[in-house]
Amino acid sequence: MELKVKHKSVPKHLIQRDDQVGAVLNLLNIESPDVRFVGIHGMGGIGKTALAKTVYNGICDHFNHSIFLTDVRESSRQHKGIEHLQKQILAGPGLGSGEVTDVDDGIMRMREMFAYKRVMIVLDGVDDKKHIQFLAGEASWFGSGSRIIITTRDQRVLEIKQQRILTFEVEEMKPEEALQLFSMHAFGKESPPNGYLSLSEEAVASTGRLPLALEVMGSHLRDKRHADWVDEIERLEKVPHRDVEEKLTISYEALDTNAKRIFLDIACFFINHERTNPTYMWEACEFNPQMGLKVLISMSLVKVVAEKDRDGIKAKRLWMHDQLRDLGRKIVRDESLKGVVTCSRLWMHEDALDVLRQEEGRENVEMLCLCSNRSAGGHTFTPQQLSGLERLRYLECIGANFYGDMKHLLPNLMWLSWRYCPWEFTGTDLHLRNLVILDLSWSFISENWSGWSHIGAGSKLKVLDLTGCRYLIKTPDLSKFLSLERLILADCRNLVEIDPSIHKLKGLKFLNVQGCVSLRGFPEELCSLDRLQVILHTGSLDSTLPFKIPELIGNLTSLLILKMNNVQIIELPESIGRLSRLRSLSLKGCSGFMRLPDSLADMKSLVKLDISWTGIVELPQNIGRLEKLELLYLNGCEKMKKLPDSIGDLRSLAKLHLSWSGITELPDTIRNLKNLRVTNIEEVKELEVVNFHRYAEED
Repeated sequence: MELKVKHKSVPKHLIQRDDQVGAVLNLLNIESPDVRFVGIHGMGGIGKTALAKTVYNGICDHFNHSIFLTDVRESSRQHKGIEHLQKQILAGPGLGSGEVTDVDDGIMRMREMFAYKRVMIVLDGVDDKKHIQFLAGEASWFGSGSRIIITTRDQRVLEIKQQRILTFEVEEMKPEEALQLFSMHAFGKESPPNGYLSLSEEAVASTGRLPLALEVMGSHLRDKRHADWVDEIERLEKVPHRDVEEKLTISYEALDTNAKRIFLDIACFFINHERTNPTYMWEACEFNPQMGLKVLISMSLVKVVAEKDRDGIKAKRLWMHDQLRDLGRKIVRDESLKGVVTCSRLWMHEDALDVLRQEEGRENVEMLCLCSNRSAGGHTFTPQQLSGLERLRYLECIGANFYGDMKHLLPNLMWLSWRYCPWEFTGTDLHLRNLVILDLSWSFISENWSGWSHIGAGSKLKVLDLTGCRYLIKTPDLSKFLSLERLILADCRNLVEIDPSIHKLKGLKFLNVQGCVSLRGFPEELCSLDRLQVILHTGSLDSTLPFKIPELIGNLTSLLILKMNNVQIIELPESIGRLSRLRSLSLKGCSGFMRLPDSLADMKSLVKLDISWTGIVELPQNIGRLEKLELLYLNGCEKMKKLPDSIGDLRSLAKLHLSWSGITELPDTIRNLKNLRVTNIEEVKELEVVNFHRYAEED
């Protein structure tokens, strides 16, 4: 259960309100065999999501499948429909890929998959009844004992004819709870210091005891002088008691210009986005994102949610409370009231389309999204529509095209997200010389696509994303992208070859070729990239296509993560031992070789080694030299009968997975593994378990 369920992170300074948690648990009554729907409602910023996460973390281990969908309203908008959320629900452990063709297909698959399973689904931030109807439907979809939790600002959303929903209203915090939360953010401790108690009580009273307002205002007042406290609280008290938005505006106004720009970008476009690409854009804009994000985080206006997958790759997602998101978007909309003809950021398809149809008034637009939910063909940009967009730095579109002579019309565009790009490029002279990020994922382009020359992206490009471009047989000539740091070719299923020009990408740090099942190997030229840190590749389980790893792979001295799963490897080069900084090596499901080179023991930084489901016969006798190894996966290694004595020298080893392996005995030296915490021996039928327990009892 510990491995199956991914708990949700809760606020650092959470004041758990046991009475409310208990009330929701009573409504859920997980001992009852019936299927129950429970709705948690209340005004924005009052703590609905934190309450739902606390309840979820407490009971999720009791279900076959648990999923927490964060901010359903915004996720549905960002990803262009309900289907994306259905895919998330259907893509849990042991459930498959989660692919759906449309909403009706998603409903059918959910009913088939969950009819006999005990599941828990949390729909957070629902603002439309159709979200419930298409994502949870009714009790008959789910197996006995299932629970559905919905959070919403609008209680009317919970009034559905075909399904009874029990409801709970979140109330404002008690005065003592509110003071404690405020103090944690303002002073870093549970109560105010001498001289600040009465001021703190005034501040708490002026916030309406709403958790979000308490957190933001406490962070805003932290480290300020006593006189500043008096001034700020006077401003707070002038705002109507329930006008939370106006109170939050005080913190926004305290930001410098660059931090304000970053805040508005996140509010309009980047909530729940991995922060890497936005950071590249902000750096190119000279917004100083490291400092800007640090300030926004310290003032509790933005959070960065860190996640780590099994490959050890950290993903840091930008997150913002929906009340702060709405504040940011209101600030942008209000620009038109200050003499500006058009808003600087257009995140709604219809608004963007209206601006493109206007003859003038586009000079203020910085970011624009033209992504309709409709499956019909995309928009065609003409020179007339793009004229006047000199300040545009971000353009997102789906299935669109350019027509006519673009005459270098977008001189400051830094991020072009052009998914489902057609195979024929009908424009000329686009020349995006300042482009930093080019996303052409799921497009119909090939290496001979005419757009490569007309787009004109070159020396400043940092990210090239070609995910799912199934007409690519070979990567395009990469020699003009001299500043490229991230090359993403995931799911290019027909990609056979990476162009040798990759050796000119001296700054490349990240290479993703996962799902490139036709790829025959890496070019030798790859081994000259001494800044490359991550290589990800996953082949096909039934692949018989040999894959060549270059002999000189050991020259990649900066490599931290090497993942080569489900690949038929011709040979694992001896030079691999020179990867002295490598922290994670995964060869899961690989075939074609039976032994690891002895040089593996030279990887002094290796923390994780996964060779599960391979035909490897034995571990190197000197494996004990991997003094930092913490995770060792040998699952399904049926030909491996024993472990070397030197395994007892792995003093850092914390997890040893032997399930479904051929191991028949454990060496006596295993008693030396003082840090071993988890050992999985499921279905290791020949292992003398009695001896294993003897080691455990003695040590």
